[in-house]
Amino acid sequence: MSRFLKLMSVLAIVALIAVPAFAEVQNVKVSGDIDSKMINRNNYDVGSTGTSSAADNDNDTWFMTTARVQVDADLTDNVSTCVRLLNERDWGVEGNTTNDIDLDLASVKMKEMFYAPLTLTIGRQNLRFGSGLVVGDPDTNDTAVGNATAITALDLSSRKSFDAIRATLDYNPLTVDLIMSKINAGTIGSGNTNDDTNLYGINAAYKFNQYNSEAEAYAIAKVNRNGDASADAAKTDSVYVYGARGSLEPISKLVLNGEFAIQRGDYVTSTTTKRDRSAWAADAAASYAIDYKWSPKVGVGYVYRSGDKAGNTGKYKAWDTMYEDQTHGIVANYIFDGNNEGGDSNSQIITANASVNPIQDLTVAVDYYYFALAQKLANLSTNGDIIMTDKRALGQEVDLSLGYDYTEDVKLGLTTGWFLPGEAFSNVNDSAATTVMADVKVSF
Repeated sequence: MSRFLKLMSVLAIVALIAVPAFAEVQNVKVSGDIDSKMINRNNYDVGSTGTSSAADNDNDTWFMTTARVQVDADLTDNVSTCVRLLNERDWGVEGNTTNDIDLDLASVKMKEMFYAPLTLTIGRQNLRFGSGLVVGDPDTNDTAVGNATAITALDLSSRKSFDAIRATLDYNPLTVDLIMSKINAGTIGSGNTNDDTNLYGINAAYKFNQYNSEAEAYAIAKVNRNGDASADAAKTDSVYVYGARGSLEPISKLVLNGEFAIQRGDYVTSTTTKRDRSAWAADAAASYAIDYKWSPKVGVGYVYRSGDKAGNTGKYKAWDTMYEDQTHGIVANYIFDGNNEGGDSNSQIITANASVNPIQDLTVAVDYYYFALAQKLANLSTNGDIIMTDKRALGQEVDLSLGYDYTEDVKLGLTTGWFLPGEAFSNVNDSAATTVMADVKVSF
C-alpha cells in the first residue's frame, strides 16, 4: 500500500509539472485587413545613365496583395499583448520568400507598472512621433529591407515595426515617451564585435485646452558602431536630433503646423575618416476646411531638408533621413530615396493640395509638389547614376486620387501620379515618370 501511495504521489507531481500554465484572458480581439493593388509604373528609372531618352522608357504592370491578421488579448492586472502576422507578395511569384508569414507585431504592454502613470511596452511594435520626420519606419518609407525579395514596390510596404522598449509616462495633458530600439544587432555569438545599430530617444507631447493646439519636443539618437570599438581606427557613426513640432487652430477650421529640427554627431565615411554633422530640417503647412456642401479642403506647405555640396570635405550638412515615414509625391518618393538625393534630404519642396466630397462616401483629392535641390549636385546615385546639370529645379509632380467607401469595411481607391523632371536633369534622361494604382482594401 505504501508503494502504491508513493507511486501515486510521484505521478501527481509529474502531472502538475506537465500541465502548462496559461494567463487568464479577459478579452480577445481578432482583426486584420487584406489590401490588393494593381500597379502600373512607367519610366521609374527616370534619370538613370543612358545615351538616349528611349533607354529609360521602362513600363510594367503587376499586382500585389498585403494581408495582415492581428490578435489582441487583455490579461489580468493591466497586462495586454499584441501579435500581428503579415504577408506581402506580388501575384504569380511563388516561393519561400513570397509565401512567408512574417512577424509584424509581437509585444506585451503593462500599465501602471511600479508607478501609476507608467506604461511599459516591450517587443516588436510600431513607433511614430509627430509627423514621422524622424521616427516612423525602421527602414524609411521609401523601401523595405526585410521584404526586398518578396515585393517589387518596396515603397508601398506595410512593414513599420521596431524591436523596442517603450516607457510612456501619462501626466495628462503631458505625455512623455522614452524609447530604446535595436535596429540592427550586427554579429551575434562571435565575440564582442560591438557593431550594433541602436535608436534612443525621448519625446514630450503636450495638448493645450485652447485653439485645439498641441506641441512636441524630442531628442533622438541613432548610434551605428562600425567594427570593433577596441581598435584605434574604429569610428561610430552617430546622429543626434533635437527638434520641436506644433499645431494650432487659431480660427475655426484653419489648422497651422510647423516643425524644426537640427542634427549633430559624427558622419563616418570609413573606419579612419569622419566629419562633424551640421544639418537641419523645417516644415510649415496650413490647411483650411471650407464650409460648403462638398466639404472642400485646401492646403499649402513648405519642406526644407539641408544638403551637402558636391566635393565638400568640411562639416557634413546633408539631413539624415533617419527612420522617416513621410511621402512627398508617390512617384518622387521612390525616385529620390536616399540621403542628399533631393527628396527627404537636400531638398526644398513646395506643396499644395485640395480635396472635395462631391457625393456621399466619395473623396476626390489632388496634390501638387515642386521639388528643388537645397544644394546643387554633379549627379545623383539613386536608382543608377542620374546625369545632372548645374540647376536646382528637380521637377514637379501632380497626384490625383479617388477614394470610395463601398461599405464600412471595404474601401476602393484609384491613384495616378505624374512626375515631370526639371532643369536639373540632363536632356538625355528627362522623360516624365508616371504611375497608376488601383486598390481594394477590406478590414475586419
